[in-house]
Amino acid sequence: MDAMDLGITPTKGPSCEGVRDLIVNLLASHSLVSHVAALQAPAGEIGFQLEIGGLDFEVWVDPA
Repeated sequence: MDAMDLGITPTKGPSCEGVRDLIVNLLASHSLVSHVAALQAPAGEIGFQLEIGGLDFEVWVDPA
């Protein structure tokens, strides 16, 4: 994944979706994570769902 995949341009930082997707990809490669998926709420919020050691988590990204 490169800067363009994160939506980074010379005048704009990474998009929430790009950051979420980077985190999802990093977590998916970790041996303790048994499930990870990107989420999007109808209101436009974005997040991800993961399972670590049998515990389920949902993490939501708040756009700046």
